[in-house]
Amino acid sequence: MKKIILSSLLLSLSTGLSHAQLSYNNEQNRNTRIWKEDNGLYLNWYNNNFFKNNEYFLNTASGYTLFGTQHIPTLLYKANKHLFLQGGVYLKKNFGTEGMAKVAPFYLVGLQKNGYSLSFGNIHASINHRLYDPIFANERLMTHHLEEGFSLKVNRRKIYSETWINWEKQQYYFSDFNEQFTVGHNTDVKLYENRRFSIGIPVQALAIHSGGQLDTTDNPTSTIINAALGINAALKLNRSKRNINSIGFNANYLIYKDLAENSGLPYTNGTAVYANLNVKMFRHFHAAISYWKSDRFIAPKGDVLYQSISSNPKQLNHLEPEREMLQLGLAYEKRVAKMVNLSVRLQPFYDFTNSRLDYSYSLLLTLQPNVRLLKKQL
Repeated sequence: MKKIILSSLLLSLSTGLSHAQLSYNNEQNRNTRIWKEDNGLYLNWYNNNFFKNNEYFLNTASGYTLFGTQHIPTLLYKANKHLFLQGGVYLKKNFGTEGMAKVAPFYLVGLQKNGYSLSFGNIHASINHRLYDPIFANERLMTHHLEEGFSLKVNRRKIYSETWINWEKQQYYFSDFNEQFTVGHNTDVKLYENRRFSIGIPVQALAIHSGGQLDTTDNPTSTIINAALGINAALKLNRSKRNINSIGFNANYLIYKDLAENSGLPYTNGTAVYANLNVKMFRHFHAAISYWKSDRFIAPKGDVLYQSISSNPKQLNHLEPEREMLQLGLAYEKRVAKMVNLSVRLQPFYDFTNSRLDYSYSLLLTLQPNVRLLKKQL
């Protein structure tokens, strides 16, 4: 059965469909493009409308639907080529429920020079961190869009790197809860690169901490680590002569570690292999195939599909220490108008552990208008 599934998916790739850790480029926050704009005051509006249906029937994961809209209307002031200030409000509405799911202030200050940048406040979160789905779920775009902390980025010719912290729960004297925060890191170093071909080393890490010293609770202090080390390669093709625009590949070794071994999770360490082959074609189409094999792997902020523990409310005590899956991802991404992007994705997968073929599909419409209101230079 495994050979049949592998052959079928590889055949679909050879006929023009490929990509498995599907990109979410259309949904990334683009206000960093302000560095290329003139100085002044801007109305900046990020709007993401999402519908994602997960048809999962696994012992470890059951199906659910994410359906709603989120808005971040802000005023953004670019003082000079190195500094911008941004302030506004975050609004989220989950369809099918009364009232707003979340209303929160939004603030960000950004500094940049010579390929180095520092952001403080509501940093560009979720998919903007470019972490792998098993470690940091792409769905967080829809479920946990806001993060508060700082982000330090390096964007040079041979290296892209980001180190960030999301401060999730602040502790005060006599608090009856733990302090909670997440630290993340992502680096991609190019070992070789020319106009058509590149090869690099990706390194990713995530530390999830719960603790503090000011509380009055007996909750344990815990730190959970997820990390990935791999290799990637990309080849650009002549689009005028071929229907395929580019081909990419990455293979990664992932780890999970409960450092204090007191988080209450059933396993204290685990490993996984995660490989992706992706293709971009016909300008707007992407496809990918990915392979996942793990042993006692847990990632608290990763996608539920890849876990050895259960998120299924009817089988929360169910464990599957060994997981193996093959996933096909198909996507159509198009800029339908200025500052308006449409994305349609279909992701079937075969779970070898449970001998099941399940799938998910999504539709996202993202608007990011940026209108200058006042020209001003300091």
